[in-house]
Amino acid sequence: MGTNGLPNVLLLLFTMLIWGLYFMILMSSPRNKVNQWCFIAGALLSVGVLKEYIYYSGFLAGRQVELLGVVYEADELVNSILTAVLYYISMPCAVICSLYFAKMDRRFPRLFHLVELLLFFPVLCFCVVYPWSQTRVIPLTNPHAYTIVAVYNLIYGVLVTIPIAVTLVREKNGYSFRQRRLVSVIVLLPLWYWLITAFGFHLLGLENLYKVWQGNVVIILCLFIYYMYHLFHEGIWGMRLSREHFDWSEENVKMPEDTRYVIHMLKNEMAKIRLGTQFIRELRIPETSEELDIIERSVEHIERFTQKSSAYTGEIHIETEPVDIREILKTVAAEQTGGWAGRVRIESDKKYPLLVCDPVHMREVVSNLVGNALDAMGENGTLTLSYRTPKRDVSLICIEDTGCGIPEKELGKIFEPYYSSYSDQRHFGLGLSYCRNVVRAHGGYIQIRSSTEAERHGTEFILCLPRRKRGRRKQDE
Repeated sequence: MGTNGLPNVLLLLFTMLIWGLYFMILMSSPRNKVNQWCFIAGALLSVGVLKEYIYYSGFLAGRQVELLGVVYEADELVNSILTAVLYYISMPCAVICSLYFAKMDRRFPRLFHLVELLLFFPVLCFCVVYPWSQTRVIPLTNPHAYTIVAVYNLIYGVLVTIPIAVTLVREKNGYSFRQRRLVSVIVLLPLWYWLITAFGFHLLGLENLYKVWQGNVVIILCLFIYYMYHLFHEGIWGMRLSREHFDWSEENVKMPEDTRYVIHMLKNEMAKIRLGTQFIRELRIPETSEELDIIERSVEHIERFTQKSSAYTGEIHIETEPVDIREILKTVAAEQTGGWAGRVRIESDKKYPLLVCDPVHMREVVSNLVGNALDAMGENGTLTLSYRTPKRDVSLICIEDTGCGIPEKELGKIFEPYYSSYSDQRHFGLGLSYCRNVVRAHGGYIQIRSSTEAERHGTEFILCLPRRKRGRRKQDE
């Protein structure tokens, strides 16, 4: 346990909490200079807690280290080095963070880089005058030296604060003022608490309050909660997360509210564009014919995309009734293979021809799978549609093709919304996701068998469905 301070375990947890907060700040916008330097300054300031934990935990006690011909006590040496990092280096990094916050690198680029170097000049002086290996004992043996270091850190604290304060005043009516104010709270609040409690109390000789700086754990914890709150609201440090509620026990894909909004907007705007192109065509200007054709094709493509998105990523509602699946297979085959040069086979189990399902959704599922099969085979091949009932209450609808097959690495992705192996404008990557959702809404599942080998290439989709609605009495076949 630390003397008159937090227990060692809490010191370690405190250190990890600081690291967690500033790591999230970095990850919020990794390429932003303010985030980068805030992370660096925060990590260096956390050294104060880390050195306390290492020293008072005692696992380096009694060990000696020889460095440059001098023998040191390991715990004293590590503590002195970390203290030097904390007292000498952390504040220049904090000042650089505030200068980036004030956009000084853009306002005065040449002067900015010179200032960056000058900020670290006192660090070199301190390392020479007050060696890093003796930093721990400076407050005890050389009060005058400690006063200089304390004043140095407090002055740099002022240098951190001024650019931030000036920026907030200058941009109080700006678009990003609220975000800058949120950021300034996380930067300045723990910094000034540490400066006042670590140096101010020492300068005033308030020995009973020397460990009050560890109260920063409460501030850091509150800032952590503060950060997480704003992360899920207006955003903070360049990142915003959104909440989406879903049934974790299911895998149905539901359309987010923002996607619904975008689709609604697209529909409205497409109607305006189509009306405009129609009006221009009525003017009969020959030079615009090709351009209007391009616009209309694009409009048609976007309309198909929004229609598919609305139908295929929403929640599936089914209305079941006894359906003769053989008729669905025959109808879909006739509609989609009329001009196709390949061979079509339809096989059916005549013992239990009826399947209790939603006829509209089931027909759409079969149409999707047949369309994919025809695309995979091209101009020729063999398409096999079959309906089997291996058990009284189990039905299998199979769509098999002799196409090129699906590579094994893609099998795990084909049911993901908007994933498609095709690059043309007819495939949106929504069909298979929709098929899976419909089958699951019926209480079934889909199996895939596929091969890309030359001698037996092809793909088979097997829809395994309960033949009758659960809880339904036996019916005459």
